[in-house]
Amino acid sequence: MKSAIGLFNQKGLVNVRLQQIADETGISVGNLAYHYHSKKAIVLAIDSELGEELELLLSIDQNFPSLLDFDNHLGRYFFILNRYSFYFLDLLEIERAYPKLHSKRVDYVEKMIAQIHEWLLLNVEKEILRPEKMENQYQHLAESIWMIITFWLTQRQVRSKTDIGEGHFKEFIWNQLIPLFTEAGWMEFEAVILPQLKFYLDQSISVDFRKLP
Repeated sequence: MKSAIGLFNQKGLVNVRLQQIADETGISVGNLAYHYHSKKAIVLAIDSELGEELELLLSIDQNFPSLLDFDNHLGRYFFILNRYSFYFLDLLEIERAYPKLHSKRVDYVEKMIAQIHEWLLLNVEKEILRPEKMENQYQHLAESIWMIITFWLTQRQVRSKTDIGEGHFKEFIWNQLIPLFTEAGWMEFEAVILPQLKFYLDQSISVDFRKLP
């Protein structure tokens, strides 16, 4: 599975054959087929593994109320983005070839948006974020943050950008929130998040996302 994930990330889901996975793993294709009779079986096994990680993230309801907790949560999403980059880059291919996987994905999407929305409203109550000025403002913001997370790698590829480090990823998302901070919210952000963000940006390097492990 590790070899398959690496190949899917490097070459794209549709461009990898069972023989290539066997070669990468160092076993015969017959031996591989004994355990996983097809590429689809491997994809389903990877999806199950990824699903467990996503369910763990999505089960964290209001247990990450502070800005630091949310920043750490973003870090976990960034790890998944890198670990399973093909899952986010090959959206249409997965939908076309594996409709059941796509259906599960839609369920994850709705849970993720709802989780972010709840976090935003909680921080309005805590007077970290300003109240909504328009109806559904924070619902739409939750959807925007989901889009940044999900399409982060895709938009960097389309624009031929190589600065895809955690600092840039988090910077894009926090910039959606900065204009909405109350004075107390900005003070917390400046004291707790900004130093970490600057550290990540200073450590950022340009990488080829298709060569991520």
